[in-house]
Amino acid sequence: MRHYLYIIPVLGLPRPHNSPKLATKGLGALCALILWLSIGLAEAQVNQQPVGYFLNDSLVIGRPVYFSLSYRHATTDEIFFPDSTYDFAPFEMVGKKTFSSVTDGGLTLDSALYELTSFEVATIQSLRLPLFLYNGRDCTQIFCKPDTLFLKNADRILLQNQTAVEPMAVLVPLEDEFNVSVALGTLALVIGFGTLIYWVFGRDIYKQWQLLKLQRRHLEYLRSFNRLLRSTREKENTKDAEKAIIIWKNYLERLEKKPFATYTTREIIDNMPDAKLAEALRNLDGIIYGQVKSSKMNVFLEVLKDGGTKIYKNRRKQILERQSA
Repeated sequence: MRHYLYIIPVLGLPRPHNSPKLATKGLGALCALILWLSIGLAEAQVNQQPVGYFLNDSLVIGRPVYFSLSYRHATTDEIFFPDSTYDFAPFEMVGKKTFSSVTDGGLTLDSALYELTSFEVATIQSLRLPLFLYNGRDCTQIFCKPDTLFLKNADRILLQNQTAVEPMAVLVPLEDEFNVSVALGTLALVIGFGTLIYWVFGRDIYKQWQLLKLQRRHLEYLRSFNRLLRSTREKENTKDAEKAIIIWKNYLERLEKKPFATYTTREIIDNMPDAKLAEALRNLDGIIYGQVKSSKMNVFLEVLKDGGTKIYKNRRKQILERQSA
């Protein structure tokens, strides 16, 4: 933990004299200054930047490092921490642990710990993370000060001592002379046969190929989603519910060609007008970001799964109709 000490000089106060009037004025000025400083410090406690820093003192390529992010704010504020959809470059997110809120003196402290790793070879690597403050309509980013890690000396020396791999020349005996005429004739026959097949069956083959890819992706999505849904139902684990939502968003993004992975709940509802889906998304947001276990998490996830299956069926129908036309 890094601590900072601020020294506030008190300037311009009158020196005490024997005169009672001057002493009274000096005392009044001192009280006014103390009151002004108290108000300023109270406001600074609420409006301060998030505090972010590495818990490690150096970086080893491929090894995990830990980054702490905390923020003290008014109890009425609603804040969100970055999740796996955020770009942590030059680092990659491995895991995240959030802690329960602590309220003291009208202020709330929220904090999270990120497990990161890096495969970059730069000797100096910095990170600066934001918090998202919800203001009723959208979110405002509040960044912490950047913190820096230095590549460990052993890795730095290893990179400096690396030498380029020199190719080794290998002598290979020459084969018999290639028959160009036979090769060209065979190639022309293959191209002609392939063109004939495509001309007769090309549309049907392409349609079946698209449907096969669509079905395979849908089955992969259902397998991953159902596994997390089952875990959520049995353990009531909010982390599994959050992972299931990420898989659902990524699947919708591949189906609809829209950036669902970065959409907020409001943006998803605007693109998918469905009352049940909107209610399920809002309830899941409250459960996940509030870190509150609920026996209905699996019910809300089932609504999301049904919504994804509905879009899959519409996409399949579009492919069939487009190819028929």
